[in-house]
Amino acid sequence: MIRRGSILLEVLLATAVFAFAGVVVLGAVDGSVTDGARAARRSLAMDLARSTLARMEAGIPDEADQSFAVPGLRVESRMEPSDFPGLALAVVEVYDEARDGRAAVANDDPPRLAVLRQLLRGDAGAVAPRPEVTRSETPRTMSPRKETPR
Repeated sequence: MIRRGSILLEVLLATAVFAFAGVVVLGAVDGSVTDGARAARRSLAMDLARSTLARMEAGIPDEADQSFAVPGLRVESRMEPSDFPGLALAVVEVYDEARDGRAAVANDDPPRLAVLRQLLRGDAGAVAPRPEVTRSETPRTMSPRKETPR
């Protein structure tokens, strides 16, 4: 009779340990999936910021084409004066408008996912037009390599 009770107690204890281990493993998997989704969202935000910065560098106005807009991400770009003559600081910030059910922050600002800053030619008011680049008609030739004695 005592033997039966101890076997039952062993089985219950083993089941409890197995259930606890399962909960811990599932929590870790859920955390890694969430982190992966967050990393993918940040990567998308950084790509969007890079493309916006490239458009600013090329002198393409923001209103020209909105086909690169991503739902749930808001892009803010601006030009600021810099300490260097002839250069302006381009700032691109990407905010996450889709909070994915996260609790609202006290100031209710969406989280900033990406920020890029780069010096560009021009002033703080507008991007200066880029000079035309032409290829020379004569092909560049490489001089023969001189052999050095060993």
